[in-house]
Amino acid sequence: MGKKEQPKGELQAFLGKGTQFRGILIFDGVVRMEGKVEGEISSEGHLIVGREAEVKAEVKVVSIQVAGTVIGNITAQEKVEILATGRVQGDIVTPKLAVEEGARFTGHCQMEPEEAGTRVIPMEKGTSES
Repeated sequence: MGKKEQPKGELQAFLGKGTQFRGILIFDGVVRMEGKVEGEISSEGHLIVGREAEVKAEVKVVSIQVAGTVIGNITAQEKVEILATGRVQGDIVTPKLAVEEGARFTGHCQMEPEEAGTRVIPMEKGTSES
């Protein structure tokens, strides 16, 4: 198997196993969670939900990688990645979704273009000229 792509940037914070947080979490950069988080998560950065993590939150980030459990809706500007050990229960809005074999996702997914200026041009039906 190939090497997992890591989010760009330096790790800004680590919420380790045994850590519990309840409230609104706002951050920049990269944050890795292994503990329990409940509330709201909002970031212009990247979130890594580790294998031991349990997140019950509305999540709005640039990208998220899920190896643990997320219960709540996820909105990601760039990408949502659910690894084989990952569990997501909630709706996802993102331009890119990657789900490994073995992962569990219960909810709806809406794929939005990355940029507001992106247009989809429909293909025209073939016409024949006589």
